[in-house]
Amino acid sequence: MARVELPESRLRARKRRRRVRFFIISVAFVLLVLSGLVGLTYLSSLQIKNVAISGAQTLSSSTVEAFVRERLAGEYWYVFSKSNIFLYPKQQIAADLIKAYPVLASADVHADDFQSIAVNVVEREPKALWCPSDASGQVFPCFFMDENGIVYGDAPTFSEPVYLSYYGSTTSNALPKQFLMPPEFQALTALVDALAQKISDSDITAVEIDKNKDVSVRFVNGFILRFALSDAGGDIFERFSLALTSEPMKAHKLGDFEYLDLRFGDKLYYKLK
Repeated sequence: MARVELPESRLRARKRRRRVRFFIISVAFVLLVLSGLVGLTYLSSLQIKNVAISGAQTLSSSTVEAFVRERLAGEYWYVFSKSNIFLYPKQQIAADLIKAYPVLASADVHADDFQSIAVNVVEREPKALWCPSDASGQVFPCFFMDENGIVYGDAPTFSEPVYLSYYGSTTSNALPKQFLMPPEFQALTALVDALAQKISDSDITAVEIDKNKDVSVRFVNGFILRFALSDAGGDIFERFSLALTSEPMKAHKLGDFEYLDLRFGDKLYYKLK
């Protein structure tokens, strides 16, 4: 069977040329729009020139500013300017600040005007010290810990006790790390503060929490108060107050006891030195 190729009709050829022209014009238009948008991101009037830092105390403002400016440099996908006031990565900057500087509890980044941004940071305030120790009992340098039980920064060696030291495991090795969950830690510190006021003639030197979540509060005179972390602070304080009025404890000074154990409900266990 013979096959004959028919020539393309003029109408079909015209439609094909029209489609090609439309495609070329569309691509050119898109490229023109994109180039215009890219150009807008580099307009001098929309470039961030000023970075104002507030809230920094132990962390210097110049350090924070340098960190922020480093993240404003460069482009997205090698095209759009990161320092454009409408495109700068404010959420990422805030997250990176907290990750890089554990002393920061929060960071807020926002635009002040078309050429300025403000960075407001809140630093953690030390409530106590967390001190690590190994299986041999060797104690290493301590770290500051805030009111929520978050370990966040190296602490200096104090010539006199300034903060109470806590011992126990944490959630991770890298800072910041959690010693106890905030409700647990806040309840424990409130109880420890109440105990310190109750026993005014002997300071508390350390609070230890073992792997079973049992707490040992150590006093300067060598006395140790033991209780379960899971017990309510009010109940522990009441049982301790009642124990102080019992005959064995009224007959001796607190420093004469090695420990008082409150982990067994209404039964109190103690040991004289």
